[in-house]
Amino acid sequence: MHVHVYGDNGQARFWLEPSIELAENNGLRSGEITTARHLIEEHCDESNAGGKITLEAEVTQIDKQGIWLLIGEKESFLPFDKFPWFRDASVGTIHNVELLNNNHLYWPELDIDLPVESIEHPEQFPLADRNS
Repeated sequence: MHVHVYGDNGQARFWLEPSIELAENNGLRSGEITTARHLIEEHCDESNAGGKITLEAEVTQIDKQGIWLLIGEKESFLPFDKFPWFRDASVGTIHNVELLNNNHLYWPELDIDLPVESIEHPEQFPLADRNS
């Protein structure tokens, strides 16, 4: 499992298991890498049984039908027919997801803000056409 970190000067990738380690750096300064490492450590839960690290939110897989998203320890499927905004998005923008709080996810490059509840109960959040 890994996480991508984006900054003004570039991006980096950190391995999360078996321990938090810098895997790749493309332009981030050493101070930015140090800050990123501390943020990752703060947002990872290393107190689970077996020392397993879990992120708050992570896209684990993208296939022809939709997106697999891990929120805490729960994995959910977001089918493109119910979440069409992701269908033509690039892999990088889909992977760049943030858990704003326990109730909302945000994809900054796509400007998509989704309540977690809409993933768990999409029938309660019907799609609406803004032009109607």
